[in-house]
Amino acid sequence: MLYLLQAVVEATSWEVVGRATNGPDAIRLAERIEPDLAVVDYRMPGENGLEVAGRLKGLHPHTTVVIFSAMPVEAEVLASPAVDRFVRKGDLRLLRQSLDEIYSERHGATGQPP
Repeated sequence: MLYLLQAVVEATSWEVVGRATNGPDAIRLAERIEPDLAVVDYRMPGENGLEVAGRLKGLHPHTTVVIFSAMPVEAEVLASPAVDRFVRKGDLRLLRQSLDEIYSERHGATGQPP
């Protein structure tokens, strides 16, 4: 799933600069880099996605955090100030659309930084 997710992210004008398979690894990675965007699964080994989102925002408040999950947790995660978006797993087109929207919000309609 991680490699499929990477392919979707890279197809939306984003560059993947790191991957992690659990919460503690994601935080260690974020300590070394400052990600513009983090796509975080709600259910992962070590910590859940909300915990990881909170720690990511603590390290880098401007990182956009997208929780990607098949679990019915949308209301819970969107109530968290650490989460910017929720995308339901199952249809990767929804993730791609959301990433395209985030990219456009950051870079304007021309794709160039505002």
